[in-house]
Amino acid sequence: MRILITNDDGPLNDDCSPYIRPFIQHIRRAHPHWKITVCVPHVQRSWNGKAHLAGKDLTATFIYSDIEKDDNSFWGPFNKPQLLQSKDSKLPYIINPEIPSDSIEWILVNGTPASCANIALHLLKDTKFDLVISGPNVGRNSSAAYITSSATVGAAMESVITGDTKAIAVSWAYYDNRKIVPSKLMKMASIRTTQIISHLWENWDPQTDIYSINVPLVDELSGSTKIFYAPIWENRWTAIFNGPHVREPIKGNLIEDGNDTDQISFNWCPDFKNHKNSSHYDGLVDSDQIAPGTDMDIIERRNISVTPLRATFRSMEHLNGELITKSNNTIVDEETVAIDNSTNDFVAALTISRDEYIYEPIKNAFKKYLPLYTIQSRLPDNFSSMKKLIQYGDYEQLDVDKLMLENSKYFANSYIYRKALIRKHYLAHTIHSYTVKHPESILNKAVLESHTLDLDYAEFLDDSLDENWELRQELENEKKWWIVKPSMSDKGQGIRVFKTIDDLQKIFDSFDDEANDDSAEFMDDNKIIISQLRHFIVQEYLTTPLLLPSMDNKKFHIRCYITCKGDLEVFVYNRMLALFAPTKYNDVTKETEFDPTDLKKLQSHLTNTCLQSKNETKELSVMEFDNLNDISNDNKRKIIKQIHEISHDVFLAAVTVNRMNFQPLPNAFETYGVDFLVDSNYEVKLLEINAYPDFKQTGDELKSLIDELFLNITKSVIRPLLDSDQTEDCDAEIFTKVLEHKSNEWN
Repeated sequence: MRILITNDDGPLNDDCSPYIRPFIQHIRRAHPHWKITVCVPHVQRSWNGKAHLAGKDLTATFIYSDIEKDDNSFWGPFNKPQLLQSKDSKLPYIINPEIPSDSIEWILVNGTPASCANIALHLLKDTKFDLVISGPNVGRNSSAAYITSSATVGAAMESVITGDTKAIAVSWAYYDNRKIVPSKLMKMASIRTTQIISHLWENWDPQTDIYSINVPLVDELSGSTKIFYAPIWENRWTAIFNGPHVREPIKGNLIEDGNDTDQISFNWCPDFKNHKNSSHYDGLVDSDQIAPGTDMDIIERRNISVTPLRATFRSMEHLNGELITKSNNTIVDEETVAIDNSTNDFVAALTISRDEYIYEPIKNAFKKYLPLYTIQSRLPDNFSSMKKLIQYGDYEQLDVDKLMLENSKYFANSYIYRKALIRKHYLAHTIHSYTVKHPESILNKAVLESHTLDLDYAEFLDDSLDENWELRQELENEKKWWIVKPSMSDKGQGIRVFKTIDDLQKIFDSFDDEANDDSAEFMDDNKIIISQLRHFIVQEYLTTPLLLPSMDNKKFHIRCYITCKGDLEVFVYNRMLALFAPTKYNDVTKETEFDPTDLKKLQSHLTNTCLQSKNETKELSVMEFDNLNDISNDNKRKIIKQIHEISHDVFLAAVTVNRMNFQPLPNAFETYGVDFLVDSNYEVKLLEINAYPDFKQTGDELKSLIDELFLNITKSVIRPLLDSDQTEDCDAEIFTKVLEHKSNEWN
């Protein structure tokens, strides 16, 4: 999601703008997939509404702050950007080596917040922004007296009117003149704010243009602070100036307008406590009271208010009552309602769809090994009063903030950062970094030669190869066969086999062409758009795979399920799958006329069953590895032993040499689908590691394998994770621990 952040309090400043830095830092850490641009006024511009400085030309300067620092220091200001911009940017690009590449860039415009939004939406980026976040404002923006003057809300209004872009105005209300609050409180305000933003974005009301959020900066702010939809309190107030005052000219000097005569002035002096109800609320409450249920009433009661608006300051009255954020917004059934009404301190929330292949195996395992836990299909409302909550859900359903902050209370089935393993180019870098330091590692022979390749369009292949001269040399030698894979795709998408640079060019050219009718039976979704992926892995192709006569000499790979627990233990599930290609293997080294874009010929080289949905032989494409009669028991043991060693080293590599991109958490676990190839000498090669593997590839015939997997995971991983007094009780023959590592130990 592409987000523009602006505000009316200006850039980093301890007095005027203390909230925006911790808010942006939280988003960058907790939501790395949100792409953020920051464009704010160069000084505080409060009380400007949706104003522009008519007739004034505006300029921009740039400052940069450290993502890790907890102060408002920065580099700059500079007249031009100091970090490398994308090639299609309209701004000049300059590299300043003194500024870290992951620092936060602040674009400062000497105009109003509305002007910042207008410039950023139309001139700074070619890519359309999905959402504008204006704030967090220092102080509340509730009631008609404030919200109609608010430049924070005004920038959000401008975003809708000028760019037809959804917008959310954020205000953090302070109390008793305590603007500067502890960093812990600002962190909690950041967490709750981003939770609400995520929920509103994913559940955007079609009649609403803007949401105005007010979050109370009070010590009791927590994950259980209630959120309410609230209309604007239509209050009234009197003069916000006092006077008149007669200004005496200073002898010998001219006063502001150049006149030397006495001047009448009015001093800024709003009475922030003198409010009255409008006639709209007459008869509901006394005239000196806040109308109940309005935004001002909600924030005065130290709750969070969310006001849905049109870009006309008209609130949307069809939204009312308590708002439940995404973590509480899953499907509710009769069983769940009954459970939520209970007072159980231990809950297991199974939030994946009931139609999922793994729903029943997980539910049955929870019932067997977590008898104290009430199983329900949504997150409970009373988290703050609970003792422990275990959630098994899709990555997007997990509460990342709770996972980071509530590590003794909230447990979940995924780590947050693990791209060191699950993205192919990161995995290649992880393994290379480890094997350089550990030449004795099995990874040196278990991973085929790999190179990374980055390009935006097919015509840039030659430039990309110039930047990777080692790969260019290998391809120019034309001695090996290669396989190219998009780094961030799955289910076999975009994989091709080739030998020469011309072959590779032909492959990339074909990705942008329309699929042939002849290829429709085999992979409707196999082609890709290069500019959407950009990162590719080019890996040596194994031309001597192990072939089994009883399976018509089809190529196969092994799918192994590996579960990580906490920080960090690794378990290998020894009931593995063998996934076969749909057709007999064709030796590419004997091909006289090989076409790298012929998808029919590619079938014999790809073993991903996702690509065989229309193939009549799919029921024969998955078998349990232990049932392959062509492989002797000795060779099976040899293969499994290598898989254990490879698994040990690759997870150890991720946690030791690429800790930035693999961060195991003490209150999380995760099961990966790891793919291996076996060559004709029974030597094992690691292919890739997949998060959230497609368990349904196992098929109905082997469902018992998945049932047993989740029984082992729950018994040996989840139960000890939830209760340290529970010892691990795993059958080493079935569920083997291959790594036990503590991240605080020296390696």
